[in-house]
Amino acid sequence: MPDIDGEYRDDVERAEISIDPRWFPAVENRGEGVLLHFSASAIRKWRARPGVARRIRDLEIGHTEWAKARKLQLRFPGGSYVMLHTLSHLLLQSVADRCGYPAASIRERVYVDDESRRYGVLLYTSSPDAEGTLGGLVQQARQIEDHIERALRTAALCSNDPVCAQHDPASSIECRWLHGAACHGCALVAETSCEMRNDYLDRALVVPTLDVNDAAFFPGQH
Repeated sequence: MPDIDGEYRDDVERAEISIDPRWFPAVENRGEGVLLHFSASAIRKWRARPGVARRIRDLEIGHTEWAKARKLQLRFPGGSYVMLHTLSHLLLQSVADRCGYPAASIRERVYVDDESRRYGVLLYTSSPDAEGTLGGLVQQARQIEDHIERALRTAALCSNDPVCAQHDPASSIECRWLHGAACHGCALVAETSCEMRNDYLDRALVVPTLDVNDAAFFPGQH
């Protein structure tokens, strides 16, 4: 499984095809997608808020406990990634209702580079045949504002609240260390769509929830 930078873990070894390869296996996919770019200054101001820093610290503690239990040396992807990853899932569910593709056929790619201050979310679909180029996903870019508004409104209240909203990643009784306010009733999608196996999700970093109202990137949503 690749990390958030698209790189594979160092302990994965490549199988040699031959000493002097003359051909390589390949597949050609056709598809379409929608790319959203986020303001670096807006994310920087959001990260500077005390409530955001406190919530991200809880998520990082959860990540540390999860890695310790599995004896892994994996770095925490960061609060910006968790926020954009959660928003990506929320948007994916909204877009799937109107684009003509099932949610399991839409995939995501979250771009986070704090050093160069570049942030983005790509929702896309691809297929070896023409079914990935029907135009339904691209067409939804014309209504992206409506999808964002709908995603934020839906995320404000989960059907499993207050249990979902009150989940604490820093002291998880059920060992859900990599989740904040996220469950199958709100932010989790098909694992074929998610680039991180439905981990590192938290609605509280996107919208105010019943338990945390000072860490949202979109504080105007209720």
